[in-house]
Amino acid sequence: MGKKSNAKKTANRNVGPVKLLPQTRGELTAVVDEVFKRCTKVPPAVAPGAAQEWAEYLEIYALIEKIRNIEKDIQLPSFPRKEQVAPFMSWLEEKKIMVKGVEIAEFEEQGFGLQATEDLEQGQVVISVPCEAMLTEETARKSYLGSLIERDPILQHMGNVSLALHTLGEFVNPQSPWQPYLRILPSSYSTTLYFTPQQLQMLKGSPILEEAVKQFRNIARQYSYFYRILHSLPEAKSWPIKDYFTYNAYRWAVSTVMTRQNRIPCKGSSGQLALIPAWDMANHQQGIYSTDYDDEKNCSVCLAQRDFKAGDQFTIYYSQRPNTELFLHNGFVYRDNKNDSLAIKLGVSKGDQLHDEKVALLSSLGLPSAGSFMLIPGSHPISPGLLAFTRIFCMDKASLDKWKDDGEKAKGLLHEDCDVGTTVQDKTWSFLHTRVTLLARAYPTTLEDDETALPTSSGLEALIRSQLICEKIILRDSASYLSTYVAK
Repeated sequence: MGKKSNAKKTANRNVGPVKLLPQTRGELTAVVDEVFKRCTKVPPAVAPGAAQEWAEYLEIYALIEKIRNIEKDIQLPSFPRKEQVAPFMSWLEEKKIMVKGVEIAEFEEQGFGLQATEDLEQGQVVISVPCEAMLTEETARKSYLGSLIERDPILQHMGNVSLALHTLGEFVNPQSPWQPYLRILPSSYSTTLYFTPQQLQMLKGSPILEEAVKQFRNIARQYSYFYRILHSLPEAKSWPIKDYFTYNAYRWAVSTVMTRQNRIPCKGSSGQLALIPAWDMANHQQGIYSTDYDDEKNCSVCLAQRDFKAGDQFTIYYSQRPNTELFLHNGFVYRDNKNDSLAIKLGVSKGDQLHDEKVALLSSLGLPSAGSFMLIPGSHPISPGLLAFTRIFCMDKASLDKWKDDGEKAKGLLHEDCDVGTTVQDKTWSFLHTRVTLLARAYPTTLEDDETALPTSSGLEALIRSQLICEKIILRDSASYLSTYVAK
């Protein structure tokens, strides 16, 4: 699930964790403390600009690189993935995980996935996974980490972090019942946590850049936070995770959960995050959502989302996610994504004399006074929320008075054919056209540049260019659409 790395692991399965010398451990702890300090400082009253945020990112990145260098000899056990297929399939049978009509195969850049071994009909049950075979928030609480999860505020409120620590803890525990599953997982991922500053800079102009920097900072903070806990908590001395807990290891665990997690309604729970073995081997394809949960049998069920012929790659539909989310959290881009979008950040200034009236009208439509509004693919690229916000943003007092007293009437602002008057309409189209044009100019490369470079790109560079192409196509089509109104 998500884009898998094709990197081959060299077997070091019999090598235990390296013990750092006291002096080296002291040096590492000092750098970790500095990362924690920088990542948890009180934010300024005025939000920092992009240049300052980037400068702070580079400082934290340099510290993390220093940490990675000190920790370089502490490596996770590694296992060649191909060699793990047979043990994994035997484990599936042992755990009563039903897999019918598909097998694990490799698919070029997509890495491991599932291939149909027979013709499959739409709606046919292909995979069934009992809850007891999954790694979940509940199994995390029942593990040796349970005492920490019970009292730590982060782990209590962030199930994904709890699951990441649990996944890492089980991976480094040779006695873990999930070893055959964990050994077949990728050794690295194409999430932005693996990007260098140079690769991130390729995203300049994209809204993803800010989100990727925030994500890196969050994971650096979490790593430093749990490092301090694991090396100060008395009971952690005997935990397998303690001696293997490095930045690289935590990044791997976070990326594993980020790319593979799913929410399930296990019995006795209103819903919890889980890693679902076998099901999470399927790659994404646009289609219909075909994963269900059988409450009676307490298992996850995967159905064929369409007819598949023997030899086809068996795929599932991950859900309605724009490429921004797939890029950030799954490490891939789907070029024909019908659910794609591109965010435009807009807000009503507190200095606007009509601020209160505009905010009240926006609120009546369930729209924020400041936030991200979407451009979308297709013949009508201005989303209803973006259109309504911009119309209200461009209104004078007389226009606001006309719309504010009738909630049902105000809903018309979400529709393109709504008559808001020539002045407001002209301002709306002009504002949006200017904004879209400026957004397109913020990228250091053009759509044509990226399309020309993509065929000779590979790895993370190809991934980045694919995402930029998707964004710039939306901007190009939006500008073309808006120009027809501006020209009138």
